[in-house]
Amino acid sequence: MHLKKPEGFSWMNEPRKWEIKEGKLFVHTQSKTDFWRRTQYGFIRDNGHFWYINQQGDTEISVKITGEYKDLYDQAGIMLRIDDENWVKAGVEFVGGVQQASAVVTRTFSDWSVISLSDNPASLWIKVKRGADYVEISYSRDSVHFQLQRLAYFPPSSEFFIGLMAASPDGDGFEVVFDDFQIFRLPMPRAGE
Repeated sequence: MHLKKPEGFSWMNEPRKWEIKEGKLFVHTQSKTDFWRRTQYGFIRDNGHFWYINQQGDTEISVKITGEYKDLYDQAGIMLRIDDENWVKAGVEFVGGVQQASAVVTRTFSDWSVISLSDNPASLWIKVKRGADYVEISYSRDSVHFQLQRLAYFPPSSEFFIGLMAASPDGDGFEVVFDDFQIFRLPMPRAGE
């Protein structure tokens, strides 16, 4: 999807600084922003930046993420959201000076899984598939060879929101660029498949 005229998209927690230029979405995150629910830390944060569109049916979304991560938990990626208690975020999260391929699946309580990317790649591609009752999360360094990171149950819903997210829970904010952004509907499986 070329981002010159992204019809139908809206912001949840719009950042003060963002623009679409040359088909790319540039976002500068604001400080103390995050998406998290309860687990271990005991708090709820729902003030990260989320640029989304309404969607129905089985869907696949992918994007190239290039970030200037610098502070603990700086993060950017894809979000799929039913409501404030049921959502998924998948992308890059910066922990201990190292990028992590990160996935958080939230069903009232958040969980978190990471895969260390110790070479801190310049960019990472993330792909999320939304099926009837699941999400499948994959990542790639080259946009061709994707590695499965997570397959998780996710509640069925007739409609959901899907798009791009970024946040800076601990830092002062950072610049991230989203490119090569694609959303498409997946064909319905035939009986017996």
